Amino acid sequence: MIIAFRTKIIFLFSIVTLAWLISCTPPPPLLEPEPPVVITLVDTVIVEKEIPVVEIDPIVHTSNNFDEISFILPAEINAQHLWFIEESLREISAGSVKHILADSVRDDSLSVLIAQTIFNDFSADVPNYKFLSATSSGDSLFIHYKLNKMFIDHLIKPYLDTYGFPALKSIAPLYTSHHNPPALEAVSELKLTLPCEACAVPKQALLLPNAPRDYRNGTHRGIDFYVNWGSPVRAVADGVVIRADQHYEEVPSEFRKKLLAEAKQLGHTPSDVFEHILVGQSIYIDHGFDLVPDYRTVSIYAHLSHVKPEIKPGELVATGQVMGLSGNSGTEPSTLGTRKGAHLHWELILQDAGGEYYLGQGWDTEKLYQELIRIFSE
Repeated sequence: MIIAFRTKIIFLFSIVTLAWLISCTPPPPLLEPEPPVVITLVDTVIVEKEIPVVEIDPIVHTSNNFDEISFILPAEINAQHLWFIEESLREISAGSVKHILADSVRDDSLSVLIAQTIFNDFSADVPNYKFLSATSSGDSLFIHYKLNKMFIDHLIKPYLDTYGFPALKSIAPLYTSHHNPPALEAVSELKLTLPCEACAVPKQALLLPNAPRDYRNGTHRGIDFYVNWGSPVRAVADGVVIRADQHYEEVPSEFRKKLLAEAKQLGHTPSDVFEHILVGQSIYIDHGFDLVPDYRTVSIYAHLSHVKPEIKPGELVATGQVMGLSGNSGTEPSTLGTRKGAHLHWELILQDAGGEYYLGQGWDTEKLYQELIRIFSE
């Protein structure tokens, strides 16, 4: 009886213990809640149908004789289109001046030089063209300009009169009765020695006879040989010295400028200004009638820096004899005390009963160059 009771007690104690152990077991971990789903509303974009834009590149048309210019531009022009018109007009204006000059002068090299002289004098734009009309059609705008012929003729005429026809210009008006410069055939037998050793006849028209000399309102009568300062200068042929500036003194800069202002007022270079001021320290050689049949010839060597003591008027000189040294006397840099622009200016004057002329006067530039190459060939 006691044993049965004890057994029941042990059984109950086991049940209670088991229940207590079960109650002490940790609970399973809590599951984290999933984040809520956020729904973002996106604005609906309505894409319109793209309309293609027609791009019109600026186009310019010029007539063959430069009389008219037409521009084709977009109907809605902007600053860039206006710049295109301005630049095109400036560029074509230069071409129109050259075209008109070439039509009159008939020497491409000379007409280019005269055009450059005009452009130098008119640093601002020359209004060669005047507005004619503007019309639109669809996406395009058409603008038309016409050459201002009356203005151009008025602008160019003084330059043509001064530089355009050198064959018609007398270099010593007081002594000209029948102006007739010698043709190429007249000097077909002429042969000379180069006035400087190892120098060459320049090809640039600006350095040859007939080129405009705007600074003195005159025409270039000789050849500019660009050699170093102090290069020996020699006689091109046998002859007699008729001028040798042994004791040369450079003139003041302001005095030279005053004389050039007078030349501008006259519209040509006075002979006294040219002979006594602008050529600087010089040597003149008389070759008599020996070089060119029926013409007395005189060679001129200008802008020297030194004349040898033995070179005096009346003295004989031989072909190739050194007479002095090159320099820049008579030029603006020389009046300012510098040696800039040193070169030898050489020319050959031809005289007959009708007047005085310079070698190459009025000749076509290319023919002149070829003839000078022949004359100075060994």
